[in-house]
Amino acid sequence: MNNHDSFFQRIDPFFSPRELRKIDLAYMLAKYAHRAQTRNERDEQGAPIRYFEHVRRTTLIGLDEAKIVRLDTTIASFLHDTCEDTRLGADQIEDCFGSEVCSIVKVLSKVPKEGYLERFHMCTDWRPYFVKACDRLDNLRSLAQSSIEFRKKQVTETRDKYYRLFDRMVMLTPEDHRDGVHRLRDLIQSATEAVSLTDEGSPSIGSPVSAGVTPKQTEAANLPRSPRW
Repeated sequence: MNNHDSFFQRIDPFFSPRELRKIDLAYMLAKYAHRAQTRNERDEQGAPIRYFEHVRRTTLIGLDEAKIVRLDTTIASFLHDTCEDTRLGADQIEDCFGSEVCSIVKVLSKVPKEGYLERFHMCTDWRPYFVKACDRLDNLRSLAQSSIEFRKKQVTETRDKYYRLFDRMVMLTPEDHRDGVHRLRDLIQSATEAVSLTDEGSPSIGSPVSAGVTPKQTEAANLPRSPRW
């Protein structure tokens, strides 16, 4: 069974057929939009891991670990990096999924990058905080092959900037989802403390990812960019 079928088999009991079609559309759009991007990670064969795996893992964290099963946050998790890093824009997201999902994704997007966290803190909707927490947790869990400098940067950034954001998430979240976001915040703190800041666990010198300091790269630099959809 492939990743797509496995994912939808897991969520099938929780969503109606119409909702599943919406999620499937978000899955396919995100996979296509990120098709030329890879993570700063390698698989067991040493090949770059496609960026969409991060998107899929982020979505599964929300569903499986926080146990928050909602249509809006599931779709937004798939699309959380599209406005920032692909040609899929807010107007297409709103046309396909409505203004609620579009608003979540826009809050999550570092467009413009300047003032990003200040804008985020002004948001009173708990859902962008929740998706951001899932995103941050997957990024923290994916640092083993990154340089020590990048790991230190991620840990410092999480402690100094994002802990406060996730405290606000807990405060804003309605009671019926409070246990899930508490659990998510605790997982982020544990993952932050578990990141190795020494040479142990880092790739060897000369490894393709040993000097990487960004979470994604272009897989095919000469790939023609698709027209805006």
